[in-house]
Amino acid sequence: MQLSVLPYDWGDAQLQDIRVLLADTASHLNRLLRTPFTGAIVVEPAPPDAQPVTLYRSSPDKPFVIRLATRNRKWCQFAFQFSHEFCHVLSGYERLKGNPNNWFHETICELASVFSLRRMAERWPTHPPYPRWANYAVSLMSYAQDRLSRQEVQLPAGVTLQTWLSSHEEELRKDSHQRDMNSLVAYVLLPIFENEPTGWNAVSAFPSSSVVLSDYLSEWYSSVDSADKLFVARLSDALVNTIFA
Repeated sequence: MQLSVLPYDWGDAQLQDIRVLLADTASHLNRLLRTPFTGAIVVEPAPPDAQPVTLYRSSPDKPFVIRLATRNRKWCQFAFQFSHEFCHVLSGYERLKGNPNNWFHETICELASVFSLRRMAERWPTHPPYPRWANYAVSLMSYAQDRLSRQEVQLPAGVTLQTWLSSHEEELRKDSHQRDMNSLVAYVLLPIFENEPTGWNAVSAFPSSSVVLSDYLSEWYSSVDSADKLFVARLSDALVNTIFA
């Protein structure tokens, strides 16, 4: 992967440290892929009060441009935001533009953020990007746990994910960027990804279909490599209580 960080105002964070951090962050998804991402990504700071975003390119030969809404040495925030946007790149976000199922894509990218932080926290005590960062693993895990434990992202007592989705899917289809709702679904699915991390290979096969989730998952199951079908089937069972043969 070719990763560049533009020399804009990053506060007291050094360009080389940002690049090293983001390269390490991406590696925790990239090393799980049968065909790792080898393209070019340019990272720049988002304008004040803007959200992190991966820009649409004018042509496929251009590098991906990711804007991060963080400054200074907030390494957890850098990693959290970059993981989300890198997941969009891996999923082929440009062909999914304007899709009513983008709430599901946002959900999986939100999941990627916590997944990556937890993997980094496990690896850094023995394999940090810099030796001096080894103790920072505790902060990475704490940041992830804070996201997972927020009251806003918990299922109501006695309500299953399937029941919750049946009541909220239409709302999500109308507005894909409802972060707490996306996170609620993501964090229920997190154990499936952590138990089967090679399932990240399936993300590149998201259909561009606008059908409802149950049918969308069926189309996704049909489009993934045979090695990923069991993984998608398990996600489908968790989301809509459907098991594919």
